[in-house]
Amino acid sequence: MPDTLSLRLFLRIAALGSVSAAAQDLSLSPASASARLAKLEETIGFRLFNRTTRAVSLTTDGDAFLPYAQQIIETLETGLSAVKGEGAAAEGLLRITMPGSFGRMYIIPTLADFHARYPRVSLDLRLSDAVLDVVEGAYDLIIRNAPLVDSRLIMRKLASDRRLLVASPAYLEQYGSPTTPDDLLGHQCVSLAEYTKWKFENEQTITVPLSFVVNDGEALRTMLEQGMGIGIKSLWNASASLKSGRLVEVMPEFPLAVDVAIWLLYPSRRIIAPKVHAMIDFLLERFQPVPPWEG
Repeated sequence: MPDTLSLRLFLRIAALGSVSAAAQDLSLSPASASARLAKLEETIGFRLFNRTTRAVSLTTDGDAFLPYAQQIIETLETGLSAVKGEGAAAEGLLRITMPGSFGRMYIIPTLADFHARYPRVSLDLRLSDAVLDVVEGAYDLIIRNAPLVDSRLIMRKLASDRRLLVASPAYLEQYGSPTTPDDLLGHQCVSLAEYTKWKFENEQTITVPLSFVVNDGEALRTMLEQGMGIGIKSLWNASASLKSGRLVEVMPEFPLAVDVAIWLLYPSRRIIAPKVHAMIDFLLERFQPVPPWEG
């Protein structure tokens, strides 16, 4: 198991790009730092840095190992502060992944306020609609609009949401408004690739005639606004379009049978770093008790 000083040395070399600068930062001699780095690489079984006479850069393995080393040091410092009864400061690199549309609409606009409150926390954001592995990907926090079943994760509800059928007024004027789920069989439907069956609370399931399929939520909303058909949208994604009249709800008397919400997930370590607590509390302030799309 690597010792903490060697891990700190690894992190400082990665940050400063120099063994000698990292050695000076940690009050080590350059020779001692080089020996420690060599011993660390021997212990973990792979090379951490590419070294030339002019530069030091992370190898692919070193880059992959970096967030784990940071987590080890941060967990140690948080644990020591807890035992000593000290309030550890929120600082360090916070890695977050979230759906692209949700991140752009609701998270990115708040980050200037977060930075003003916690200037010592830096952010590494991954906007992706793919389900990324929080633990293996070394993410500190994941935001998702569907729960993930993983015993290694703590799941906390950020905000309620619902999905509804929507279409543009122009489409409904041209093709008429469906009055029952069966009427959808005679309409153009726009859907994400994975949704081919639409289920309603009256226990009716309709295999929709997909006229258009797209794998991006924002593209789907744009297609619906342009009058290309009827589709399912989350309220958080469609609220602005509904308020402006670009979209209207279709068949509100036949609600969809979906139980959805926005979730925060984070690794179930015994000690959660202050930077993670800071972001969780910050987001809860903004999304509870009433999320922005319900305002």
